[in-house]
Amino acid sequence: MRNKLKIIIIIGILVVSPIVAAERISTPMQTWFLQSACEPKATRYARGFCEGAIEAYYSLMPNWCVSDDVTHGEVKRYVMSKIQQAPKSPLIRIPAEQFIWKIIAKRYPCK
Repeated sequence: MRNKLKIIIIIGILVVSPIVAAERISTPMQTWFLQSACEPKATRYARGFCEGAIEAYYSLMPNWCVSDDVTHGEVKRYVMSKIQQAPKSPLIRIPAEQFIWKIIAKRYPCK
């Protein structure tokens, strides 16, 4: 009986965890903050954070009009290059989500 209870609790945690983690935070990450992780000479951990953040944001895009022959890697590399080219200043308060959506929509517009 005790083992069954432990299994039920573990399954409950595994099921609920992604749901809780998927909620939006009230203060979005700014583009300038993401830039340091997306630098060409960043550590592999920072680069992994950069790529993960980009993928998470574009996975939430309301209108995804990138053609099927374009890989997700191509989209990420394009977004990373644009993030690297953006002005680097904490004074520029552009949420990373909006920045990423805007440049993807500009490159791959819905027709």
